Amino acid sequence: MFFSDLLDMVNRKKREEERTKTALKFAVGMGIAATIGLARGILFAPKSGKETREALKKKAADTMEVFRDKIRTKTEVLKGTTLHAAQKLQDNIAPKTTAGKKKR
Repeated sequence: MFFSDLLDMVNRKKREEERTKTALKFAVGMGIAATIGLARGILFAPKSGKETREALKKKAADTMEVFRDKIRTKTEVLKGTTLHAAQKLQDNIAPKTTAGKKKR
C-alpha cells in the first residue's frame, strides 16, 4: 500500500512537470509567432515606414489619452465613495461619542 502511494505521488509529480513544460513551450511558441506576425505586418504594410511610425505614434497617444481619462474618472468615483464612507462613519461614531459623554 505504501509503495503504491509513493509511486502515485512520483507519477503525479512527473505529470505536473510535463504539463508545466508543455505550457511553457506553448507560450514561447505563441510569443514567437506573434512577434513574427507583427514584424511581417509592419514590413509588408501598404504605408511607408514614416507613415506607419506616425500612425503608431498617434495610436499610442490616443490610447494614453483614453487611459488617462479612465484613470481620472475612476479617481473621481473613488474620491466620492471615500468621502461618502467617511461621512457615514462619522455620522455613526458621532452619536455614540455624544451619548457616552452625556451619561457621565
